[in-house]
This record gives sequence, structure tokens and C-alpha cells, in this order.
Amino acid sequence: MESIQLGLLQPQDQTNIRQYFWRQMQVFPEISYVNIGMESGDFVGIGREDHGDLYLELMQASDNYRYKRYVLDRQGQPAKQFTSQEYRFKEEGWYKNVISSGQPRWSDVYQWSDRPEIISISSSYPILDQNRKLVGVLGVDFVLSQISQFLKTLQLGKSGRIFVIERNGLIVASSSDEKPYWVSQGKARRLNALKSRDLLVRTTAEYLKKQFSDLRKIDHDQSMDFQNQTGDRLLVRVQPWQDRLGLDWLIVTVVPESDFMGKISENTRNTALLCLIALIGAVISGLYSSRWITRPVLKLDAAAKQIAAGNLDQHVEIDNLFQIIEITNLSNSFNSMSNQLKASFTNLETQKNSFARFFPPEYLSFLNKQDVTDIELGDHISKEMAVMFSDIRSFTTLSEKMTPQENFDFVNAYLRRVSPEIRAHNGFVVKFLGDGMMAVFPNGVDDALAAGVAKSHQVQRYNEKRQAEGLVAIDVGIGIHVGHMMVGMVGEHNRIQGDAFSDNVNLTARLEGLTKFYGVSLLISEDVLTRLSHSNQYKIRFLDRAVVKGRNEPITVYEVLDAQPTESCLLKLQTQADFDQGIQAYCQGQLVRARDAFQKVLAVNAADKTAFLYLKRIDILVDQGVPEDWTGVWSFSEK
Repeated sequence: MESIQLGLLQPQDQTNIRQYFWRQMQVFPEISYVNIGMESGDFVGIGREDHGDLYLELMQASDNYRYKRYVLDRQGQPAKQFTSQEYRFKEEGWYKNVISSGQPRWSDVYQWSDRPEIISISSSYPILDQNRKLVGVLGVDFVLSQISQFLKTLQLGKSGRIFVIERNGLIVASSSDEKPYWVSQGKARRLNALKSRDLLVRTTAEYLKKQFSDLRKIDHDQSMDFQNQTGDRLLVRVQPWQDRLGLDWLIVTVVPESDFMGKISENTRNTALLCLIALIGAVISGLYSSRWITRPVLKLDAAAKQIAAGNLDQHVEIDNLFQIIEITNLSNSFNSMSNQLKASFTNLETQKNSFARFFPPEYLSFLNKQDVTDIELGDHISKEMAVMFSDIRSFTTLSEKMTPQENFDFVNAYLRRVSPEIRAHNGFVVKFLGDGMMAVFPNGVDDALAAGVAKSHQVQRYNEKRQAEGLVAIDVGIGIHVGHMMVGMVGEHNRIQGDAFSDNVNLTARLEGLTKFYGVSLLISEDVLTRLSHSNQYKIRFLDRAVVKGRNEPITVYEVLDAQPTESCLLKLQTQADFDQGIQAYCQGQLVRARDAFQKVLAVNAADKTAFLYLKRIDILVDQGVPEDWTGVWSFSEK
């Protein structure tokens, strides 16, 4: 879809469309069918046979809704036509639903007309021309049997089941061996959970029907239990699964209680047996040891007194002494020694723990040190790492309204809430910077970005608490970059602290500073984006190419929408297409088209400060003129 929106792929060009679909089907084996239908009547679809071979279905407006199906060769070219069939795609749900709503949508779960045993669902996206007029629909089919295959890999006790149903009770997927359809008079029909031959699935569906009467009433996670007809207790959990494109399913997990109790009973028997064996062993050992317990008493007594006096260089010869008085002397001697050692070690441990607060365990592990006392001035590690800077915006203005004690309490409360997210994602705080902090993530950008999103969510929850107490909400800016750097101990012999040095560290600080200009919560560099293992897990939008103060080369920056509150994130996703068109026109120097696009963004999302920033830039460029070598790069003169 992005290729069409960016103008890299023309939906009217059937040759390029089918080549592009053919390549995508090779990259994504989980997709069963991808197609595009145009208002003009043109249609292109690439499907996958059960054995993996791909085929082409092609229709032009002049074909009167009859497509031709071809076998594709290894280069994706039509090799042989083997069927022709009528297909009025405009009457299909994947097309009609998008045409009527004008928005991306999931279709209803449906069976293929030519292969009804195949149950699938389509994800459909509208195709708009430059005038925002809908000209066609792009669809992608997913065969739901793949979900069943995945569910079968899950271990739910000995006989547990997990199944997915629609709100009308029809089975989408199940971990049982039963197929989600049944055959009547030669036709395949979808199976309702109430009609399932699997006893656990059917019994659970009947219970849910009895409890709620209408499955649409289940609007949040439900945990429950009940007894089946044979008296067995079943544990059930129901989880609604919904998304913004219209998907609305229920995930049901059911496990017999006996699956767990059987293991517990077995563990109880094993524990009792082990305790009995341990008791017998202890009795035998005690009887044997009692004969020898008094032999070393006298020599140990003398040695203990020497140790208590501080003379640790002792050697004890064990011989046979059986007098009771020596046991008393031994006890007194060891008590004296124990008290002195306990006082010494307690004092040492207290000092060590106090020192360790300045050097947390993750810092020790990073520097390959066993103990905090092993850390020395100059210890460091040099490698590629992800680095994060964060800061509370307008903290100076905020702190002016507080006393010094209130300032300390506020900063400590904030840091106590957000700092654990750094440790939870395999990072550590190098140093605190007043109301901000610098943290590094030795394992790379995946940990850093996950921590940044989690930290932003903590700030949102903290703001809810503050506002409930009548306090002002705070805004926090986070910048993340990656590169080679040196992290270690700096200072002088009487005082050392952690720090990080590299031009990449300085650049990260600049990235964090840019968040206040763009009005966003979390910025990442292009280097971070390219190193993410699964960038599609996040909602990321391109923001700018800019030259920050103190540097000559531009950097490309992106906003991570997952860090935004839900409402703000949804609005930015809603205006993504207009925002991208504005960026493209701005970089090409087409200021009128760029202004129109950003004004459309602000008409929907007036809080999008980045769009407002671009409008201010456009005013400056209109007033001063667009440079001849203009590429869209903007230079910031402030930090």
C-alpha cells in the first residue's frame, strides 16, 4: 500500500502489479491470496496452491467480470491458462465494506466460492487518487487454518483446549483436531461451537451461551469455572480480541482442573517420600556423629580463643577427648568469636551496601566486576551501544513554583517511577542529570526502544495520579541513538562516577532536545530504525532531516507513536497519509501543496505540533525564497 501511496506503483499498471504481488507472495508465505480490484472493473490476484505453487487470476474491464487463471513460471510470468470463471468482485465483502466506509477494514470470515473448505479473512485497504477519490481496493487474504496449526503447538495441560470464535459462535480456529467446517449435501459449511464434536469445546460454548445469552455482551476478560455433566470442574478464560479495523473475536481457553491436581498429588507423594528419606538419613547421621562430637572439643576451644584474640594462624590436631566441661568452654569461645566477627562483618556489609547504591548490580556486570570494591578509576567498556537521554520539559518553570524540598520530593518520585523500566529492559542509568537521565543499553536498540515506550507509559500513569491530586501533568522528551561509545568510571581518587563519552552521546542529547520543537514524546535516529529486529512492531513515522546545533551533517529523525497517549496516536495514524504527502511536497519545494497537506492534518489533529512547525517553515521559505539546492534539510540554531 505504501508503494502505491508514494507513487512507486501504479494500480492501473496490471503488469507491474502482478509482478509486485508475485514477489510479495514469495517473501510472505503466510499470505494465501493478494488482489487488487479497480472501480473500472480491472482485477489482478495472485494465489497460493496447497503445495505452494502460485497462480494468477486476471480480469480487465472488457472481460465482463470473467477472470482468467494462469499457472505462473519461475519468473512470475503467465505460462498456461487453465480455467476461466465469472467473479463479480464488487459484490464481495472485502470490496463492498471498504467502498462503503472509505477506511481499511477486515472482511467477515468467509469460505472460498471455488474451494469452500478453505476459510479465510481479508484485510482490505482503499486506494485513493490525488484528489482523494476512491478508485479501487487492495485486499490480502489469510487462511485461518494457520491459526489452528499454531494453537495446536500450545501446551494446555493434558487435555486443555484453546479456540477462537466469532460473536455469533462460529469457530475461527481451534487447537482440537476437528475441522472448523462440516459438509452437508456436498457443501462445506462453517461449524458453530455449539455443534462441535469436541466435548470440551461444545460444553464450554454451551456454558458461555447460558451465562451471557449473547456473546456480544462479553466486553472484557472473564475468568470462570463450572462443572460438566460428569462432575469434572473446568477452568475457563475468555478474552475479547478487537482492533481498529473491525476485528472482533473471542479467545477461549478451557482446561480440566484434574490436569493440574494430578501433578500436585504426585508432587505431594514425592515430597513425603523425600522427607522420610531425609529423616532417616538425619537420624543415622546424628547417631554416627554423636560418637565423635566431643573429640576435637579441647583443641578447638584453645583455637577458638586464639581466633577471638585475632590470631588466625592456628592448626588444630584432633584427638580423643571426652570431657563435658570442654563443650561449655567451646560454646563460650565460639560465641565470643561469633560476636566479634558478626560486628565486624555487619559493619563491613553496611558500608559495602551503601557504596553499592552508587554502583548498581547491572553496572558491575557491565564492567565485568564481581564486587563493588573491585571498581577502579578508569575502568570502562568501549563498544557499540544504544543510548537514551530523557528530560522533563519546562522543568525550570515548574520548579519555580515549588520550594527546594518540594523540588527534591518531586524529582525523586518521578525517577523512582521511570527508572525501573530501564533495568527491566537490560539497560542501566549511567547518571542522573537533575530531572533527566542518561542510560545505555549494551544489547542494542531493541531494548532501548522498548524501555523508551514503557517509560512514556509510566509517565502517562504518573500524570493520571498527579491530575487526580490536583497537580499539573508533566511532559517528558526522550531521544534514542546508537553508535560506538565508551562507558566507564571518571573522576579522581577521592570520588568517581559513571559517564559515557562519544560524539554519538552528544548527538543523542541533541535528539532529546528536538522533542520540544516537534512536540513529541520519543524520537529515534535512522540508525536506530535500521537496527531494529522487528520495526513493524511499532508505529513509526518519518519527521524530518535536520542539522542540529554543533554538527554539519543532517540526521534523519522518526517519531515513535507508541509512546504517545492512545488518542494522540490514533489521530496521527489517521492523518498519516496527508502528513507524508506534506513531507514529500515540502522536500520537493512544492510549498503550496505542502501547506494544503499540513493544514489537512491540523484540521483533524490540531495538537500535531510537527505539522504546525512545518507551516511556520513554509512561511519562512515563502518569505525568503526556496534555495536552489533545497532538499528539505532544516538547520536548528537552538539546542
